[in-house]
Amino acid sequence: MSPGVTMGRLGKGSEMQRKVLIAATLAILVATAVWVAAALAGVPGGTASAPVDVTNDVYANNEESLGMSPDGQLLAGAWNDWEFNDGCGLSFSTDGGGHWASESFAPFTAFSNTPGVDPILPTQFAIAGDPAVVYNPKSSKFDVICQAFGTKTGNQIQLLSTTFDPKKADPTANVNLSYGAAAWSPLEPVTTGTSNGSQKGSNGKLPDHEAVTVDTGTGPGHHFGRLFVAWAEFSGFGRSPIDIAYSDDEGLHWAGPIRISDKGNQFDQDAIPRVGPDGTVYVSWVSGPNEKSLKNNVAMIDKSSDGGATWGSDQVAARIVSPIGGLLPNSNYRVFEDVHSTVDQQSGRIVLTFTDQKDGASNIYATHNLTAGDITQWSTPTAVKSSGEEEFFPWMSSAPDGRVDLVFYDRSCDPAGDKLNCVTLASTADDGASWGYTTLLPTGFDGDLHHACLAPDDPEACGRNFLGDYIAVASTDGKAQALWTGNGGQGMDVFSGRATFGP
Repeated sequence: MSPGVTMGRLGKGSEMQRKVLIAATLAILVATAVWVAAALAGVPGGTASAPVDVTNDVYANNEESLGMSPDGQLLAGAWNDWEFNDGCGLSFSTDGGGHWASESFAPFTAFSNTPGVDPILPTQFAIAGDPAVVYNPKSSKFDVICQAFGTKTGNQIQLLSTTFDPKKADPTANVNLSYGAAAWSPLEPVTTGTSNGSQKGSNGKLPDHEAVTVDTGTGPGHHFGRLFVAWAEFSGFGRSPIDIAYSDDEGLHWAGPIRISDKGNQFDQDAIPRVGPDGTVYVSWVSGPNEKSLKNNVAMIDKSSDGGATWGSDQVAARIVSPIGGLLPNSNYRVFEDVHSTVDQQSGRIVLTFTDQKDGASNIYATHNLTAGDITQWSTPTAVKSSGEEEFFPWMSSAPDGRVDLVFYDRSCDPAGDKLNCVTLASTADDGASWGYTTLLPTGFDGDLHHACLAPDDPEACGRNFLGDYIAVASTDGKAQALWTGNGGQGMDVFSGRATFGP
Protein backbone atom coordinates (compact mmCIF):
# COMPACT_ATOMS: atom_id res chain seq x y z
CA MET A 1 0.00 0.00 0.00
CA SER A 2 1.36 3.44 -0.95
CA PRO A 3 1.27 5.95 1.96
CA GLY A 4 0.98 8.83 -0.51
CA VAL A 5 -2.08 7.41 -2.25
CA THR A 6 -3.77 6.62 1.04
CA MET A 7 -3.23 10.10 2.45
CA GLY A 8 -4.53 11.70 -0.77
CA ARG A 9 -7.89 10.03 -0.26
CA LEU A 10 -8.43 11.72 3.11
CA GLY A 11 -9.21 15.14 1.73
CA LYS A 12 -8.23 18.63 2.90
CA GLY A 13 -10.24 18.51 6.12
CA SER A 14 -8.49 15.46 7.57
CA GLU A 15 -5.33 16.98 9.06
CA MET A 16 -5.55 14.89 12.25
CA GLN A 17 -6.09 11.70 10.25
CA ARG A 18 -3.11 12.57 8.06
CA LYS A 19 -0.88 13.04 11.12
CA VAL A 20 -2.04 9.76 12.66
CA LEU A 21 -1.48 7.91 9.42
CA ILE A 22 1.93 9.47 8.89
CA ALA A 23 2.95 8.46 12.43
CA ALA A 24 1.64 4.93 11.91
CA THR A 25 3.41 4.64 8.56
CA LEU A 26 6.69 5.84 10.05
CA ALA A 27 6.33 3.32 12.87
CA ILE A 28 5.84 0.52 10.35
CA LEU A 29 8.81 1.69 8.29
CA VAL A 30 11.02 1.89 11.38
CA ALA A 31 9.92 -1.56 12.56
CA THR A 32 10.55 -2.97 9.09
CA ALA A 33 13.97 -1.31 8.90
CA VAL A 34 14.93 -2.71 12.30
CA TRP A 35 13.84 -6.19 11.29
CA VAL A 36 15.66 -6.02 7.93
CA ALA A 37 18.81 -4.69 9.59
CA ALA A 38 18.70 -7.48 12.16
CA ALA A 39 18.13 -10.09 9.48
CA LEU A 40 20.99 -8.75 7.36
CA ALA A 41 23.21 -8.87 10.43
CA GLY A 42 22.35 -12.53 10.92
CA VAL A 43 20.22 -11.85 14.00
CA PRO A 44 16.57 -12.78 13.40
CA GLY A 45 14.15 -10.97 15.67
CA GLY A 46 10.73 -12.43 16.40
CA THR A 47 7.39 -11.18 17.67
CA ALA A 48 6.05 -13.17 20.61
CA SER A 49 2.48 -14.38 21.03
CA ALA A 50 0.67 -14.49 24.36
CA PRO A 51 1.30 -17.82 26.14
CA VAL A 52 -1.54 -20.37 26.07
CA ASP A 53 -2.15 -22.77 28.98
CA VAL A 54 -2.60 -26.07 27.14
CA THR A 55 -3.38 -28.40 30.07
CA ASN A 56 -4.76 -26.26 32.92
CA ASP A 57 -5.35 -29.12 35.36
CA VAL A 58 -4.54 -30.18 38.91
CA TYR A 59 -1.60 -32.49 38.31
CA ALA A 60 1.89 -31.83 36.98
CA ASN A 61 2.87 -31.98 33.31
CA ASN A 62 6.49 -31.73 32.15
CA GLU A 63 9.11 -32.88 29.60
CA GLU A 64 7.33 -31.69 26.49
CA SER A 65 7.79 -32.79 22.88
CA LEU A 66 6.31 -31.03 19.86
CA GLY A 67 5.54 -31.93 16.26
CA MET A 68 4.43 -29.40 13.64
CA SER A 69 3.33 -29.57 10.00
CA PRO A 70 5.43 -27.67 7.41
CA ASP A 71 2.83 -24.88 7.19
CA GLY A 72 2.89 -24.42 10.97
CA GLN A 73 -0.85 -24.90 11.36
CA LEU A 74 -1.12 -28.47 12.63
CA LEU A 75 0.54 -29.20 15.98
CA ALA A 76 0.67 -32.13 18.38
CA GLY A 77 2.30 -31.88 21.79
CA ALA A 78 3.11 -34.66 24.25
CA TRP A 79 4.44 -34.62 27.82
CA ASN A 80 4.78 -36.58 31.04
CA ASP A 81 1.27 -36.62 32.51
CA TRP A 82 1.41 -37.18 36.28
CA GLU A 83 -2.28 -37.95 36.67
CA PHE A 84 -3.98 -41.21 37.59
CA ASN A 85 -2.89 -42.93 34.38
CA ASP A 86 0.75 -41.80 34.94
CA GLY A 87 1.31 -41.76 31.20
CA CYS A 88 2.04 -39.60 28.18
CA GLY A 89 -0.28 -36.62 27.95
CA LEU A 90 -1.25 -35.29 24.53
CA SER A 91 -3.12 -32.45 22.85
CA PHE A 92 -3.29 -31.02 19.34
CA SER A 93 -4.02 -27.75 17.59
CA THR A 94 -5.33 -27.08 14.08
CA ASP A 95 -4.84 -23.30 14.07
CA GLY A 96 -1.13 -22.91 14.62
CA GLY A 97 -1.23 -23.13 18.41
CA GLY A 98 -3.80 -20.42 19.06
CA HIS A 99 -6.19 -22.99 20.51
CA TRP A 100 -5.63 -26.54 21.72
CA ALA A 101 -7.98 -29.47 22.19
CA SER A 102 -8.72 -30.33 25.82
CA GLU A 103 -5.84 -32.44 27.09
CA SER A 104 -6.01 -36.21 26.85
CA PHE A 105 -3.30 -38.88 26.77
CA ALA A 106 -1.72 -41.22 24.26
CA PRO A 107 -2.89 -44.85 24.66
CA PHE A 108 0.27 -46.37 26.15
CA THR A 109 -1.00 -47.11 29.67
CA ALA A 110 -3.40 -49.61 31.24
CA PHE A 111 -5.23 -46.95 33.25
CA SER A 112 -7.32 -43.91 32.44
CA ASN A 113 -7.43 -40.63 34.36
CA THR A 114 -10.60 -41.78 36.14
CA PRO A 115 -10.14 -44.68 38.56
CA GLY A 116 -12.30 -47.63 37.53
CA VAL A 117 -12.71 -46.47 33.92
CA ASP A 118 -10.95 -48.54 31.27
CA PRO A 119 -8.73 -46.72 28.75
CA ILE A 120 -9.70 -46.51 25.10
CA LEU A 121 -7.17 -49.10 23.92
CA PRO A 122 -6.20 -51.93 26.32
CA THR A 123 -2.48 -52.16 27.11
CA GLN A 124 -0.42 -54.10 29.61
CA PHE A 125 1.77 -51.22 30.78
CA ALA A 126 1.19 -49.41 34.06
CA ILE A 127 3.42 -46.36 33.48
CA ALA A 128 4.57 -44.39 30.45
CA GLY A 129 6.75 -41.33 30.02
CA ASP A 130 9.55 -39.57 28.10
CA PRO A 131 7.27 -38.84 25.12
CA ALA A 132 8.59 -37.95 21.68
CA VAL A 133 6.38 -36.71 18.83
CA VAL A 134 7.15 -35.52 15.30
CA TYR A 135 5.10 -34.72 12.20
CA ASN A 136 5.67 -37.07 9.25
CA PRO A 137 4.97 -35.36 5.87
CA LYS A 138 4.89 -38.73 4.10
CA SER A 139 1.63 -39.69 5.85
CA SER A 140 0.42 -36.31 7.22
CA LYS A 141 0.28 -37.97 10.64
CA PHE A 142 2.22 -37.58 13.88
CA ASP A 143 4.61 -40.32 14.98
CA VAL A 144 4.47 -40.75 18.76
CA ILE A 145 6.88 -42.81 20.88
CA CYS A 146 6.83 -43.32 24.65
CA GLN A 147 8.75 -45.36 27.16
CA ALA A 148 6.39 -47.80 28.90
CA PHE A 149 7.09 -49.63 32.19
CA GLY A 150 5.73 -52.52 34.16
CA THR A 151 3.65 -55.37 32.72
CA LYS A 152 1.08 -57.56 34.41
CA THR A 153 3.44 -60.51 34.17
CA GLY A 154 6.86 -59.00 34.82
CA ASN A 155 9.11 -55.95 34.99
CA GLN A 156 9.31 -55.29 31.29
CA ILE A 157 10.02 -51.95 29.67
CA GLN A 158 9.57 -51.05 26.02
CA LEU A 159 9.84 -48.15 23.66
CA LEU A 160 6.44 -48.21 21.99
CA SER A 161 5.47 -46.39 18.81
CA THR A 162 2.12 -45.39 17.35
CA THR A 163 0.73 -42.78 14.96
CA PHE A 164 -1.80 -40.06 15.69
CA ASP A 165 -4.06 -38.90 12.86
CA PRO A 166 -5.63 -35.51 13.70
CA LYS A 167 -8.02 -35.81 10.75
CA LYS A 168 -9.67 -38.75 12.52
CA ALA A 169 -9.47 -37.27 16.02
CA ASP A 170 -12.48 -36.04 17.95
CA PRO A 171 -11.35 -32.93 19.89
CA THR A 172 -14.52 -33.01 22.01
CA ALA A 173 -14.02 -36.58 23.24
CA ASN A 174 -13.90 -37.34 26.96
CA VAL A 175 -10.38 -37.16 28.41
CA ASN A 176 -10.30 -40.97 28.78
CA LEU A 177 -11.03 -41.54 25.07
CA SER A 178 -7.72 -40.19 23.70
CA TYR A 179 -9.66 -38.37 20.92
CA GLY A 180 -11.08 -41.71 19.72
CA ALA A 181 -9.63 -45.08 18.76
CA ALA A 182 -9.75 -44.21 15.05
CA ALA A 183 -7.03 -41.60 15.54
CA TRP A 184 -4.42 -44.17 16.65
CA SER A 185 -2.53 -47.04 15.04
CA PRO A 186 -1.71 -50.23 17.01
CA LEU A 187 1.21 -49.99 19.43
CA GLU A 188 4.47 -51.47 18.13
CA PRO A 189 7.66 -52.11 20.16
CA VAL A 190 10.87 -50.41 19.05
CA THR A 191 12.99 -52.24 21.63
CA THR A 192 12.42 -54.14 24.88
CA GLY A 193 14.28 -54.18 28.18
CA THR A 194 13.70 -54.93 31.84
CA SER A 195 13.39 -52.75 34.94
CA ASN A 196 11.98 -52.84 38.45
CA GLY A 197 8.83 -51.13 37.18
CA SER A 198 9.69 -47.76 38.71
CA GLN A 199 10.37 -44.46 36.96
CA LYS A 200 13.96 -44.31 38.13
CA GLY A 201 15.76 -44.51 34.83
CA SER A 202 19.01 -46.20 35.87
CA ASN A 203 17.45 -49.39 37.23
CA GLY A 204 17.83 -52.48 35.08
CA LYS A 205 18.48 -52.82 31.34
CA LEU A 206 16.31 -50.29 29.60
CA PRO A 207 16.07 -47.58 26.93
CA ASP A 208 15.89 -44.06 28.35
CA HIS A 209 15.22 -40.47 27.25
CA GLU A 210 14.45 -41.15 23.60
CA ALA A 211 14.25 -38.44 20.94
CA VAL A 212 12.92 -38.61 17.38
CA THR A 213 13.25 -37.01 13.97
CA VAL A 214 11.93 -37.65 10.45
CA ASP A 215 13.76 -37.32 7.15
CA THR A 216 11.70 -34.72 5.29
CA GLY A 217 14.01 -34.51 2.26
CA THR A 218 13.22 -36.02 -1.14
CA GLY A 219 16.51 -35.57 -3.00
CA PRO A 220 19.55 -37.83 -3.41
CA GLY A 221 20.79 -39.30 -0.13
CA HIS A 222 17.42 -38.93 1.59
CA HIS A 223 14.91 -41.52 2.80
CA PHE A 224 11.70 -39.51 2.72
CA GLY A 225 9.47 -40.24 5.72
CA ARG A 226 12.05 -42.40 7.54
CA LEU A 227 11.45 -42.14 11.29
CA PHE A 228 14.50 -42.21 13.58
CA VAL A 229 14.51 -42.72 17.34
CA ALA A 230 17.71 -42.56 19.43
CA TRP A 231 18.14 -43.32 23.13
CA ALA A 232 20.58 -44.20 25.92
CA GLU A 233 20.60 -47.95 26.62
CA PHE A 234 21.14 -48.48 30.34
CA SER A 235 22.91 -51.80 30.78
CA GLY A 236 22.15 -52.44 34.44
CA PHE A 237 25.89 -52.23 35.15
CA GLY A 238 26.30 -48.44 35.20
CA ARG A 239 26.80 -48.08 31.44
CA SER A 240 24.55 -46.30 28.96
CA PRO A 241 25.71 -46.34 25.33
CA ILE A 242 23.69 -44.67 22.56
CA ASP A 243 21.46 -46.71 20.23
CA ILE A 244 19.24 -45.81 17.27
CA ALA A 245 16.48 -47.51 15.28
CA TYR A 246 14.61 -46.42 12.18
CA SER A 247 11.37 -47.26 10.41
CA ASP A 248 10.13 -46.63 6.87
CA ASP A 249 6.50 -47.49 7.67
CA GLU A 250 5.93 -45.28 10.73
CA GLY A 251 6.79 -47.87 13.34
CA LEU A 252 5.15 -50.99 11.93
CA HIS A 253 8.63 -52.47 11.39
CA TRP A 254 11.94 -51.33 12.84
CA ALA A 255 15.60 -51.70 11.86
CA GLY A 256 17.74 -51.82 14.99
CA PRO A 257 18.71 -51.28 17.70
CA ILE A 258 21.94 -50.10 16.08
CA ARG A 259 24.82 -49.16 18.38
CA ILE A 260 26.29 -45.68 17.79
CA SER A 261 28.63 -45.20 20.77
CA ASP A 262 32.17 -46.50 20.30
CA LYS A 263 33.39 -48.99 22.89
CA GLY A 264 35.37 -46.33 24.73
CA ASN A 265 32.30 -44.08 25.10
CA GLN A 266 29.75 -45.90 27.21
CA PHE A 267 28.46 -43.37 29.76
CA ASP A 268 26.11 -41.38 27.59
CA GLN A 269 22.78 -39.51 27.67
CA ASP A 270 20.69 -36.99 25.69
CA ALA A 271 20.79 -38.68 22.28
CA ILE A 272 19.43 -36.25 19.65
CA PRO A 273 19.01 -37.43 16.01
CA ARG A 274 18.92 -34.90 13.17
CA VAL A 275 18.99 -35.06 9.35
CA GLY A 276 21.06 -32.69 7.20
CA PRO A 277 20.06 -31.19 3.84
CA ASP A 278 22.06 -33.88 2.01
CA GLY A 279 20.44 -36.76 3.94
CA THR A 280 23.31 -37.32 6.38
CA VAL A 281 22.01 -38.44 9.79
CA TYR A 282 23.68 -37.01 12.89
CA VAL A 283 23.28 -37.97 16.56
CA SER A 284 24.71 -35.86 19.38
CA TRP A 285 24.88 -36.67 23.10
CA VAL A 286 26.72 -35.92 26.34
CA SER A 287 29.44 -38.39 27.39
CA GLY A 288 31.38 -38.73 30.64
CA PRO A 289 33.94 -41.03 32.27
CA ASN A 290 31.20 -42.57 34.42
CA GLU A 291 27.46 -42.36 34.97
CA LYS A 292 27.57 -39.61 37.60
CA SER A 293 30.68 -37.69 36.63
CA LEU A 294 30.74 -33.89 36.71
CA LYS A 295 34.30 -33.80 35.38
CA ASN A 296 35.76 -34.39 31.93
CA ASN A 297 32.37 -34.46 30.26
CA VAL A 298 32.13 -33.79 26.53
CA ALA A 299 29.53 -33.13 23.86
CA MET A 300 29.86 -36.03 21.46
CA ILE A 301 28.57 -36.54 17.91
CA ASP A 302 28.57 -39.19 15.19
CA LYS A 303 27.12 -39.42 11.68
CA SER A 304 25.72 -41.91 9.18
CA SER A 305 25.86 -41.48 5.40
CA ASP A 306 23.58 -44.42 4.62
CA GLY A 307 20.35 -43.49 6.35
CA GLY A 308 21.31 -44.66 9.85
CA ALA A 309 22.42 -48.21 8.97
CA THR A 310 26.12 -47.74 9.81
CA TRP A 311 28.02 -45.17 11.84
CA GLY A 312 31.55 -43.78 11.95
CA SER A 313 33.84 -42.84 14.80
CA ASP A 314 32.48 -40.73 17.65
CA GLN A 315 33.86 -37.18 17.65
CA VAL A 316 34.12 -34.58 20.41
CA ALA A 317 32.25 -31.41 19.44
CA ALA A 318 33.01 -29.52 22.67
CA ARG A 319 34.48 -30.06 26.12
CA ILE A 320 32.19 -29.09 28.98
CA VAL A 321 34.46 -27.25 31.41
CA SER A 322 32.18 -27.18 34.45
CA PRO A 323 29.20 -29.52 33.97
CA ILE A 324 26.05 -28.77 35.88
CA GLY A 325 24.35 -31.57 37.77
CA GLY A 326 22.12 -32.07 40.77
CA LEU A 327 19.85 -29.31 42.05
CA LEU A 328 19.70 -25.96 40.29
CA PRO A 329 20.87 -23.10 42.54
CA ASN A 330 18.04 -21.56 44.57
CA SER A 331 15.74 -24.44 43.58
CA ASN A 332 14.81 -27.97 44.54
CA TYR A 333 14.70 -29.53 41.06
CA ARG A 334 17.52 -31.05 39.05
CA VAL A 335 19.33 -29.95 35.88
CA PHE A 336 22.04 -31.45 33.64
CA GLU A 337 24.34 -30.39 30.79
CA ASP A 338 21.57 -31.04 28.25
CA VAL A 339 23.56 -31.32 25.03
CA HIS A 340 21.36 -30.56 22.03
CA SER A 341 21.86 -29.99 18.30
CA THR A 342 20.22 -29.28 14.97
CA VAL A 343 21.37 -28.83 11.36
CA ASP A 344 21.21 -25.59 9.38
CA GLN A 345 19.13 -26.67 6.39
CA GLN A 346 20.90 -24.17 4.09
CA SER A 347 24.57 -24.36 5.08
CA GLY A 348 24.50 -28.00 6.20
CA ARG A 349 26.48 -27.12 9.31
CA ILE A 350 25.54 -28.48 12.73
CA VAL A 351 24.80 -26.07 15.55
CA LEU A 352 25.28 -27.71 18.95
CA THR A 353 24.47 -26.28 22.38
CA PHE A 354 25.06 -27.34 25.96
CA THR A 355 24.89 -25.97 29.50
CA ASP A 356 28.14 -25.04 31.25
CA GLN A 357 28.77 -23.11 34.47
CA LYS A 358 32.42 -22.31 33.74
CA ASP A 359 31.87 -18.56 34.21
CA GLY A 360 29.61 -18.74 37.28
CA ALA A 361 25.93 -19.28 36.61
CA SER A 362 24.97 -22.05 34.20
CA ASN A 363 24.76 -20.51 30.72
CA ILE A 364 24.05 -22.08 27.35
CA TYR A 365 27.01 -22.27 24.96
CA ALA A 366 26.94 -22.91 21.22
CA THR A 367 29.43 -24.33 18.74
CA HIS A 368 29.24 -25.35 15.07
CA ASN A 369 31.32 -27.56 12.83
CA LEU A 370 33.62 -25.52 10.60
CA THR A 371 32.76 -27.38 7.40
CA ALA A 372 29.47 -29.04 6.48
CA GLY A 373 29.75 -32.81 6.70
CA ASP A 374 32.99 -32.73 8.70
CA ILE A 375 32.41 -33.46 12.40
CA THR A 376 36.08 -33.38 13.42
CA GLN A 377 36.60 -29.60 13.64
CA TRP A 378 34.44 -27.20 15.65
CA SER A 379 34.29 -23.52 16.52
CA THR A 380 35.19 -22.27 20.00
CA PRO A 381 32.02 -22.45 22.14
CA THR A 382 30.53 -19.06 22.99
CA ALA A 383 27.66 -18.07 25.26
CA VAL A 384 24.35 -17.72 23.44
CA LYS A 385 23.13 -15.05 25.88
CA SER A 386 25.73 -14.25 28.50
CA SER A 387 24.08 -13.85 31.90
CA GLY A 388 24.87 -13.80 35.60
CA GLU A 389 21.70 -15.84 36.20
CA GLU A 390 20.88 -19.44 35.39
CA GLU A 391 19.95 -20.70 31.91
CA PHE A 392 18.92 -24.31 31.37
CA PHE A 393 16.95 -26.88 29.34
CA PRO A 394 18.04 -25.92 25.80
CA TRP A 395 16.10 -27.43 22.89
CA MET A 396 16.75 -26.71 19.21
CA SER A 397 15.08 -26.86 15.81
CA SER A 398 15.82 -25.51 12.34
CA ALA A 399 13.71 -23.85 9.67
CA PRO A 400 14.04 -24.66 5.94
CA ASP A 401 15.38 -21.15 5.22
CA GLY A 402 18.46 -21.66 7.44
CA ARG A 403 17.27 -20.05 10.65
CA VAL A 404 18.15 -22.06 13.77
CA ASP A 405 16.01 -21.67 16.90
CA LEU A 406 16.91 -22.42 20.52
CA VAL A 407 14.43 -22.27 23.40
CA PHE A 408 15.48 -22.34 27.06
CA TYR A 409 14.57 -21.29 30.59
CA ASP A 410 16.19 -17.95 31.37
CA ARG A 411 16.51 -16.33 34.81
CA SER A 412 17.91 -13.03 33.57
CA CYS A 413 14.40 -11.69 34.21
CA ASP A 414 15.09 -12.20 37.93
CA PRO A 415 18.54 -10.65 38.54
CA ALA A 416 17.81 -9.99 42.21
CA GLY A 417 16.78 -13.51 43.19
CA ASP A 418 17.97 -15.82 40.38
CA LYS A 419 15.00 -18.06 41.14
CA LEU A 420 12.13 -17.21 38.78
CA ASN A 421 12.14 -18.78 35.31
CA CYS A 422 11.27 -16.92 32.11
CA VAL A 423 11.39 -18.51 28.64
CA THR A 424 13.64 -17.16 25.88
CA LEU A 425 13.88 -18.06 22.21
CA ALA A 426 17.29 -17.37 20.68
CA SER A 427 17.53 -17.45 16.87
CA THR A 428 20.51 -17.33 14.51
CA ALA A 429 20.89 -17.08 10.75
CA ASP A 430 24.69 -17.53 10.77
CA ASP A 431 25.10 -20.80 12.69
CA GLY A 432 25.57 -19.15 16.06
CA ALA A 433 27.94 -16.30 15.23
CA SER A 434 25.16 -13.92 16.31
CA TRP A 435 21.80 -14.39 17.98
CA GLY A 436 18.53 -12.52 18.25
CA TYR A 437 16.21 -13.00 21.23
CA THR A 438 12.46 -13.23 21.65
CA THR A 439 10.99 -13.41 25.15
CA LEU A 440 8.21 -15.99 25.07
CA LEU A 441 7.44 -15.78 28.79
CA PRO A 442 8.35 -12.34 30.21
CA THR A 443 7.06 -12.89 33.76
CA GLY A 444 9.05 -15.46 35.69
CA PHE A 445 7.53 -18.36 37.61
CA ASP A 446 8.74 -20.21 40.70
CA GLY A 447 9.49 -23.80 39.69
CA ASP A 448 9.19 -24.94 43.32
CA LEU A 449 5.64 -23.66 43.78
CA HIS A 450 3.93 -26.89 42.66
CA HIS A 451 4.92 -30.52 43.08
CA ALA A 452 5.02 -33.42 40.67
CA CYS A 453 3.07 -36.34 42.13
CA LEU A 454 4.34 -39.88 41.78
CA ALA A 455 0.84 -41.07 42.72
CA PRO A 456 -2.02 -38.53 42.83
CA ASP A 457 -4.03 -40.66 45.25
CA ASP A 458 -1.08 -40.81 47.69
CA PRO A 459 -0.45 -37.41 49.38
CA GLU A 460 2.99 -38.50 50.57
CA ALA A 461 4.05 -38.97 46.94
CA CYS A 462 3.19 -35.37 46.05
CA GLY A 463 6.10 -33.73 47.83
CA ARG A 464 8.56 -33.93 44.96
CA ASN A 465 9.94 -30.90 43.10
CA PHE A 466 10.55 -31.84 39.47
CA LEU A 467 10.33 -29.46 36.51
CA GLY A 468 11.30 -32.21 34.06
CA ASP A 469 14.53 -32.39 32.08
CA TYR A 470 13.66 -30.57 28.83
CA ILE A 471 11.18 -28.43 26.90
CA ALA A 472 10.47 -28.23 23.14
CA VAL A 473 10.51 -26.11 19.97
CA ALA A 474 9.64 -26.66 16.29
CA SER A 475 10.30 -24.27 13.39
CA THR A 476 9.02 -23.11 10.02
CA ASP A 477 10.35 -20.18 7.98
CA GLY A 478 7.65 -17.98 9.48
CA LYS A 479 7.69 -18.99 13.12
CA ALA A 480 9.14 -20.95 16.01
CA GLN A 481 6.58 -22.74 18.20
CA ALA A 482 7.53 -23.78 21.74
CA LEU A 483 6.12 -25.80 24.63
CA TRP A 484 7.31 -25.50 28.21
CA THR A 485 6.28 -26.24 31.78
CA GLY A 486 5.02 -23.32 33.85
CA ASN A 487 2.79 -22.60 36.81
CA GLY A 488 -0.93 -22.88 36.17
CA GLY A 489 -3.67 -22.01 38.59
CA GLN A 490 -3.57 -25.44 40.26
CA GLY A 491 -0.34 -27.14 39.27
CA MET A 492 2.45 -27.33 36.72
CA ASP A 493 0.87 -26.94 33.28
CA VAL A 494 2.06 -27.15 29.70
CA PHE A 495 2.21 -23.74 28.01
CA SER A 496 2.45 -22.94 24.31
CA GLY A 497 3.93 -19.83 22.73
CA ARG A 498 5.45 -18.78 19.44
CA ALA A 499 7.68 -16.20 17.82
CA THR A 500 6.78 -15.04 14.31
CA PHE A 501 9.40 -13.72 11.89
CA GLY A 502 9.14 -11.18 9.11
CA PRO A 503 8.22 -7.51 8.61
